[in-house]
Amino acid sequence: MLTKNNLTQEQRSIIALSVLADEAFALHFLQDVFAAGHVAGDWGDASQRKGTHDYYNENGLEVSTWDGKRLILMGDAYMRPEDASRAAKTVGKSLEQVLDAAAGTYVLENKQPEFWQPDSFNVCKSHSWPFRDFDSNVRPLMTEVLMTTPVPGMATGIGSLPRFRSELGTFIGVVPAIRGIGYNRDFAKDMNGSGAIGSIEVAVRIGVGLEGVLNQSGDGLVFLDIGGRMDGTSTQSENFSPNQTQAGVFTSAIPSRTAYFLRARMPFWLIPLDLFITAPVLLIAAPDAYAQMAVQSANGGLIPWQSGIATPIGRFQFILGREVGITFYGHSKNKDVIIIRLENNEKALLQYQSTQFDFPIVEYRPFRTFSTDQSSSMVAQFSFGFDNPHHQKLIYQEQEDIPELDTIWYIGIRIAFDWRYYW
Repeated sequence: MLTKNNLTQEQRSIIALSVLADEAFALHFLQDVFAAGHVAGDWGDASQRKGTHDYYNENGLEVSTWDGKRLILMGDAYMRPEDASRAAKTVGKSLEQVLDAAAGTYVLENKQPEFWQPDSFNVCKSHSWPFRDFDSNVRPLMTEVLMTTPVPGMATGIGSLPRFRSELGTFIGVVPAIRGIGYNRDFAKDMNGSGAIGSIEVAVRIGVGLEGVLNQSGDGLVFLDIGGRMDGTSTQSENFSPNQTQAGVFTSAIPSRTAYFLRARMPFWLIPLDLFITAPVLLIAAPDAYAQMAVQSANGGLIPWQSGIATPIGRFQFILGREVGITFYGHSKNKDVIIIRLENNEKALLQYQSTQFDFPIVEYRPFRTFSTDQSSSMVAQFSFGFDNPHHQKLIYQEQEDIPELDTIWYIGIRIAFDWRYYW
């Protein structure tokens, strides 16, 4: 038997460090056991575990402790003062026992010498609890603490609590949206007036949801949209004559047109696409470093200026660099044309194509709902971008020199309904 009188100073130090390490580890679990999301039971796939954990922490759960007391628990970010107080009493009881043992109140047998070293049990890799041969003096102390903790929920099967999913995993979705932009000028070089254009669009979305995995401000969302868009006519007329008013599609500075577009989103560590660019090297040479970069990217980046901000009216996030849209105009069966003025002041009809780049700056989600396999939310994005015309072709009024068109810049707002199905 080990007593305080036959220990060397080195042994005392080893035991003190072991006790502190194991107690700190144990207190984390004592605190977690008072969170409703942990009491509900940890089983199912990763999405179900995360979703169930978050649901019960936010909505609460009625439970019973081992000594027969009934209470309602919240958890984690939704923990109330009374929840914290209950957990604190049990944690305090455990700490008292540690101090009493250090003061010599309890005499413990040294059945297994390795117990005086920090425990090597890894809860992240093990699926069952290993056997521990505790001496008879330890068991009453464990019972005194554990009797005040909630009885955990049942495992899968009859009588188990309902499960919920989080937005974690692969999904496919549909994203209809409306869009409005205000531009600084139109394509023709002799037209410098500003105007506005409204659009409707719809896209199919595929991706991986990793939102809020580590905390409520995190965003690891990755997706690719493939869709089509229809633009209305611009508010500005081509206005060659002071007395001329807008009279239909062809007299608009930018007539209505249709397009195909791609839209992609991916978090980044320091600069856009750095996770994609460094993946071939770091995943092989330094996978742990790459994993740390990915986690930090999901939490707002190295400089966490892209973390989500939850408010009573919705969630705001600065997303510049995380998402980009590329739209291809003039590739449908009906080609895009505009009226321009030639050097001899004659009017001409010019066919063209253009590529538009859209860069969202700020995103706002007023609500989000999630079921066991579907999610839906409304999202508003404020963005800027530019539209670069190319492949001009005169189709009325022939001449050798084809007039050039200018790139236009714009600011805009896009309001979309984001529906996803997870599998």
